[in-house]
Amino acid sequence: MSAINNRTDHYKTIKKTCYIANIAYLILRAFYLILFIVTGVYSMAIYTGATILFYLGCFYLVKKRRYYSYALLCGNEFFAYVITITILCGFASGFHLYLIGLSVVSFFTTYFSKNHRIQGSILWAVLSVGLYIMLFFVTRNNSPKYLFPNWMNVTLMTVHIVVTFLFIVFYLFTFTSYSLSLEKKIMFESRTDELTGINNRYGLYDYFAQEENKYNKVLALFDIDNFKIINDTYGHVAGDFILKRIAEVMKETLKGAFISRYGGEEFIVVVNKDNAYESLESLRKAIENEVIEFEGHKHQITITIGATSYKKEISLEKWIELADEKMYSGKNSGKNKTVI
Repeated sequence: MSAINNRTDHYKTIKKTCYIANIAYLILRAFYLILFIVTGVYSMAIYTGATILFYLGCFYLVKKRRYYSYALLCGNEFFAYVITITILCGFASGFHLYLIGLSVVSFFTTYFSKNHRIQGSILWAVLSVGLYIMLFFVTRNNSPKYLFPNWMNVTLMTVHIVVTFLFIVFYLFTFTSYSLSLEKKIMFESRTDELTGINNRYGLYDYFAQEENKYNKVLALFDIDNFKIINDTYGHVAGDFILKRIAEVMKETLKGAFISRYGGEEFIVVVNKDNAYESLESLRKAIENEVIEFEGHKHQITITIGATSYKKEISLEKWIELADEKMYSGKNSGKNKTVI
């Protein structure tokens, strides 16, 4: 289920990014269309108008989740537009700066692609640098066809510097935000027991490392009495159902306490020392009184709890070992009890 959720979030991020990028491209081209009409460069106005229709059509690709086709078409169109407009309007207009932004986009596209082949992004980056250098020398040795006044070139250069900067920041921000959210999910899932939804032993290790007030805590280890008989008689599916219900009872009964599944039918809870026995007894009684029904069979479960307070400078393993000794003392003296 978590893998499905991650994949869904993955595609949501791509889709949202593509929609925002496409809207930005349209706004930019609309600005150029107005600019070329005002300055009387009608051939470039017609060309720019055609690209606006192209980007309007790109919404269909995003809607159909054809993200790779969208990225490929937009990338090639942007390359063609930048090359054409830089040669015709000159290097001083600053259109070539978009080639820097396209390098960032290529790496972003690779990260969200299915095959994650970085070679393609490197090729696009090298191509961008090559085109940048080519445009520099071509425009240096050839006068632009359309000459803008100096104030217009300064304005365009300023706009292109700002837009390119925002272009890069937007993609890096999106990439970073997605990476951080993915990292949080991975950290959470790696410390959560998949069956019961509570902490697993890695979550327990993290808790032990971060808890600063261990001397005021009691660690309790318990398992289900005669659980093997349940598995052998009713099957592991029934056993799993019981484990999940016990985890729910733990969450309902021990609010604010640290709870985890240690493995198999073993659970660990950490409670405050002041009322440790009362808290653990309330858990034991709650489970004992819980009638768990599964596939027409009713199960009344009991647990045996062994608990011990933290001793100076002991390891987590030693703390669990001391609680384990208490638990087996309870097992050997009749089960269904709390030994502390």
